[in-house]
Amino acid sequence: MRRWVLALAFSCAATGCKCSRDRPYVPYSIDEAGVTGSAGDDGGAATAAIEAADAGVTFTEQPGTFAPPNTSQWDVEGLVLTAPAEMIFVAALVRDFDGDGAKDALAVVRGASAPERAQVLSYKGVAGKPLVASPVGGPIALGNAPCAAGEEAASAARGDAGAGSRQRLALIGAHSAVVELSNRCSPRWFGIVSVASPVRILFSTTITDPPGAPLLTVEADGADRDHDGVDDVTLRVTLEGGAPPFEPGPKLSAMLRWFDRPAGMSRDPAEPDASLRVLASGAATRAARAKDAPAVPIFARQLRALYGAICSEGGAPRMSDISCGSSRALEEGGLAEVRAYTTMGDALRAISALERAQRPPAIRTPQRTSDAQAWIAQAAPVGASANLRVVAAVPQIERTRAPAWGALAFEPSGKLLVRTLAGVVRVDPVTGDEAEAGDVRTWSSRVVSPDGAHRFIEAYSACDGFALRATLAPTGDGEPHDVALPVAPPFSARCASGKGEPAPVIPIAWGTAGLEAIVAGEPILIAANFARASALSVPLDQPGPPGSPRSPNGKTMAVPTGSGIVVRGAKTRLLRAKELDGGYGELRDCSVSDDGARVACIRGGRAFVGVWDLADPAAAH
Repeated sequence: MRRWVLALAFSCAATGCKCSRDRPYVPYSIDEAGVTGSAGDDGGAATAAIEAADAGVTFTEQPGTFAPPNTSQWDVEGLVLTAPAEMIFVAALVRDFDGDGAKDALAVVRGASAPERAQVLSYKGVAGKPLVASPVGGPIALGNAPCAAGEEAASAARGDAGAGSRQRLALIGAHSAVVELSNRCSPRWFGIVSVASPVRILFSTTITDPPGAPLLTVEADGADRDHDGVDDVTLRVTLEGGAPPFEPGPKLSAMLRWFDRPAGMSRDPAEPDASLRVLASGAATRAARAKDAPAVPIFARQLRALYGAICSEGGAPRMSDISCGSSRALEEGGLAEVRAYTTMGDALRAISALERAQRPPAIRTPQRTSDAQAWIAQAAPVGASANLRVVAAVPQIERTRAPAWGALAFEPSGKLLVRTLAGVVRVDPVTGDEAEAGDVRTWSSRVVSPDGAHRFIEAYSACDGFALRATLAPTGDGEPHDVALPVAPPFSARCASGKGEPAPVIPIAWGTAGLEAIVAGEPILIAANFARASALSVPLDQPGPPGSPRSPNGKTMAVPTGSGIVVRGAKTRLLRAKELDGGYGELRDCSVSDDGARVACIRGGRAFVGVWDLADPAAAH
């Protein structure tokens, strides 16, 4: 049971854009003023720093005139405009665009009975002759999707008109205009039009607004930035807020710039990464301060969301057809998040943040990676002195994608239990002795609620770029529950296909407080009534069943990561062993003893158990 959801095309050769004149991409960049500054707790200072660097960009629009309802012939500013058959006017701009002394008009029309159809029109003024409409670009298909619950309010917050519809026409430069349209709660059409002869659409994009996603706005400026007498385009893309399961994010902005050249629209390759790096540097400054560190992960998530909203490399962009390439800002923002979590003493989330920061399209810098690993070692000293044994008993492993309780469990005595097809085997981690545990009943791998009424089916990305989701289904009759999780999906090109992607899950416990789990490296709690999910910074005291990563007394937990095994208890340790180097990412079904010194995991279908000497001074770095 999958849930399907469901830009600017400026760089014709690079992105297959809808540019006029089929003109090729022409690389171009200009020097920018130096940008410095740090972000305040709400991100405002960082955003202001970007604006300060772009002092020449005013983002002042001159709105057009909006038509009366159901108008097909319109006298506006002394011009009589006639709409094509079965179309009505939305808005118009009236100016002498070509400087010949006669007024011209740029107008937007929609279908009289089919508002999902739209068209941009040009009216060339000629003295003594009636105005004739000429289409600018092709017909615009706006879609006709109904508004889901809560979307009407979000649409109103965007300033939309009518039942979720968006209508915007404004002059943004001497010879350029912005058009933004939508019908109901369908994706928005956004375009920049050159009103210089010949009138043409320079580029266009569609903008999607997933339910609950942060508010996305695009401001446009058409000033001649390179002083060649032709309007250029600067966009400021802003994200703000957001809905549960996330805390609202700060207001963050990134710039995009194109230059209208004789050979085609040429994008400034420094953006949006340059403005995103300003934001990331401000976050890095705050991450090392204990009072500021808790705000940094929220800031970093919003920064990633802003990149993902703009750039096709994120896999689920909200603006279509913009290819941004590799990003230094993603690395720097991710490392700021790592530093913040280590400042807060949360090594598990720090490692998860480091893994995100190193995945494409982020650039990976070896020295910065080493710095981050050193921060993690301060929060979780490395234990590397271990005696490892491979267990002869073959564990019974759950091979479906559904979350499952593992095949390993420690007893309070420190002995290891291994679930096999033939029953349970008891292993002495010190001597290596193995024997059938006839006094222990085998346990199920199914993750079921305390009353047995529901089962944890999966966690997945719905490919909407907003939040991972969890499915909990009745064990009998009834409809499944789909719960949004406070975990942003990873950037993934696979999601461009529109198919959902599974997310890794480690179930921890399911009790009266709800379901505890680690999803994509993030500890979360799903409420017992499935109404919501929240981030879990402090583990609960719910006992874990056999196969849980929790110790028998519930006070210690072992979690495999790509950097080693994180053991969280009275102290946090990162356990490594030379026998496991290069394969930490393959570990699963880890279990830990009460004292945290004995850990067992499965790798490649075989179990191993290790005894770490945590008292060894050489184990801490």
